Amino acid sequence: MQKADLHLHSNKSDGLLSPFQIVEQAAKCKLDAIALTDHDTVEGIDEAIAAGQEYGIDVVPGIEVNTSADNGELHILGYYIDHKDGCFIEALKKLKQSRLHRIQSIIEKLQNQGFDITLEQVRSKAGKADSLGRPHIARVLQEQGYVSNIKEAFERYIGYGCPAYVERYKLLPRQAIELIKSCGGVPVLAHPGVLSNGSYIDMCIKQGIQGIEVYHSRHNNCQAEHFERIARRHNLISTGGSDCHGDGKYDGKMLIGQFTVSYEVVEILKSAAYNNGKNAENQTKGR
Repeated sequence: MQKADLHLHSNKSDGLLSPFQIVEQAAKCKLDAIALTDHDTVEGIDEAIAAGQEYGIDVVPGIEVNTSADNGELHILGYYIDHKDGCFIEALKKLKQSRLHRIQSIIEKLQNQGFDITLEQVRSKAGKADSLGRPHIARVLQEQGYVSNIKEAFERYIGYGCPAYVERYKLLPRQAIELIKSCGGVPVLAHPGVLSNGSYIDMCIKQGIQGIEVYHSRHNNCQAEHFERIARRHNLISTGGSDCHGDGKYDGKMLIGQFTVSYEVVEILKSAAYNNGKNAENQTKGR
């Protein structure tokens, strides 16, 4: 069976591998398709597509848009987006700026609590990342010896409700869904098994989500079966991916390729994106 890992992050956001290296790893895992879904940025897509052509791997242009719902975070994946769409790029610039302001505020809170940490250190840890995120801060905290791992940094200092937590720019799930559809993409609810509120699934369905990430590295078998039933009940696309950032391991192996779906899902997403693109085009002509 042809396999696809549809949730991967590069060093253009909070991953460790370059887009080229991700495709290289995908080839080693004998994957037939991948999706690059960096947080709030599309900077790595062209590099990944070029690498895909070299290795014979289909690369789905994607994104993971972070949104806020009530007191929790909710992530929306977008597949087959037009990553060169001008309006889409402008919206991402606003998100990028809000991320920077948030990181600066978190660092200030940590400094006020006695942590020796600077924005320059976080930027250095981010490397070529186009979009700064809390994992970059967590890696500095680990490097400085304040925490033993990334998880501890979130649980003790920078996660929701912790001393250095700062609210993010409140892009609503509905806005992210509309943004993805406006550039011909297919919006999919990311890793519903880690959501703080189960009602978010129903909310996203009502707001136009077209798929659910059923298979994920943080979903157990019971959860995957539950989300598969929801997808079938509401005629949604069942997607899946490892959510590999280049550092996590599963059974001693890098996460990439450990949680996959059949290539048929890629074809279904492509068809849905084609229809979304036509709808967006028709709406523009009708204005």
